[in-house]
Amino acid sequence: MSLDLQAAASKRMRRGIITLAAIAAVLAVIVVLLLVFGGGKKDTAKNPDTGAGKPAPAVTETPSDAYTAPQKWVKLPEGTGKSNGLPIKFPKTDEGAAAMMESVIRTSWSIDPADIEKAVSAYSAPQDTDALRAAIPQAVAGNRQTAGMPTDGPVPHGASFIAIPIAVQWTHQDDTHVRVSVDTRVVTNAGNGSENKTQLVSMAGMAVWNGDDWKNTSLPPGKQPEPFDIGSDGFNSAGWKAIQEGDRK
Repeated sequence: MSLDLQAAASKRMRRGIITLAAIAAVLAVIVVLLLVFGGGKKDTAKNPDTGAGKPAPAVTETPSDAYTAPQKWVKLPEGTGKSNGLPIKFPKTDEGAAAMMESVIRTSWSIDPADIEKAVSAYSAPQDTDALRAAIPQAVAGNRQTAGMPTDGPVPHGASFIAIPIAVQWTHQDDTHVRVSVDTRVVTNAGNGSENKTQLVSMAGMAVWNGDDWKNTSLPPGKQPEPFDIGSDGFNSAGWKAIQEGDRK
């Protein structure tokens, strides 16, 4: 009888561990999309409104004599395919993994659920897809809150939420796993005549080679490189490689 009770208790414990792991995975996904997953965040200068609901070029204003040029630049490769209009099929290199993660940020950090859905379909690891799709409403609400707008209802006139990756760094784990950190400038406008606001955010994800392309999977919260804008003190010492835009879209 005691053996039966012990076996039942062990079974319940294993089931509980699995359930907690699943909950943790979903929470991690939500936190990623809410822009606070495992990363640093800092406010920078406000940017003037262009009058069209679009942010002006989001460059933190610093005196010219305080500008420190990036020591490292990287030209991220293009994807050779498309999925829902988004680039996919990045090369099996560290730079290819970073390019995929940069595309994740550009497309999934949004207040438009359709944009996030496209990004989830294009870039998520298969085991994360269902949890990510379920988290889209919370992600939209969180991003709207970050921008200072109501979390539901019509988007205010002139409101916007734009993520602009400006730098990356990575750690090669093995041939199929690359940990990628992205330094992102997030420009938001609450609408109705509000001023644009800029935040710098640092996040990391794991790029996993899945058959013929890189896919993104979340990492547990942990220490991230501090976010710095290009030209600011600390950008180079934090290990960032500035993204050379060129003709990338």
